[in-house]
Amino acid sequence: MKKALTILILSLVSATCLLQAQSISAADSAVFNKLLASNQKYHSLKTIFRHELIKKSTSQMRFGTLYYKQVSPNKKGDIEALISMLYDTPKGEYYIINKTNLYNGIDGHKLNFSYRFVPLMKLLGNAVAWAMNGDIYSICSNLQTDYTLTSDANHHIVALSVKKGKNKGITRMLMKYSKKTGLIEYLEIEEKLGITHKYSMGLDNKGTFHQPQINATINASVFTLN
Repeated sequence: MKKALTILILSLVSATCLLQAQSISAADSAVFNKLLASNQKYHSLKTIFRHELIKKSTSQMRFGTLYYKQVSPNKKGDIEALISMLYDTPKGEYYIINKTNLYNGIDGHKLNFSYRFVPLMKLLGNAVAWAMNGDIYSICSNLQTDYTLTSDANHHIVALSVKKGKNKGITRMLMKYSKKTGLIEYLEIEEKLGITHKYSMGLDNKGTFHQPQINATINASVFTLN
């Protein structure tokens, strides 16, 4: 009952924030509320993924395992999920979001961003966390985006574009959520620098889809840089 009330309050408050920037229909609000409520049941997730990295008209394919775990923020703005992408191809690459830092070890980078000194990285980390959590309201209100909601036979498709003049590090996001489970199955992020990341959850290097492991026990070590 307490969790249901929390979801209701969060959706109402976030919807109010969103309404200040863009009107939202009752039908769209119902979908957003359902995604948010569905994902509250998924405390952790483990899945393989495919990552297409596009920059300067070139495309690179990467594959690995994604680990996800919900966390309860101590205060507004704290990270709301731990996320670790550990790559098999190329071997040793990583992208990790934890409570204090964002680690980017992709495409030759070895970057360690402390949220204390680079607050924008916390916002970007939370943007991914909110996408994984199915929390469209928080993305819209914190990144100051406009949105469109469409669907196909199997997915709710949410496209978000950051308003002009707002420097949020990214310009566009697109998410596809399973109508059956509410889980995110596709995430696309376009950085302000023109680099695009396309993540397909559950796809192996042959294009075969594999179901994720839901609410599995995940070793905390995957969310730290060893």
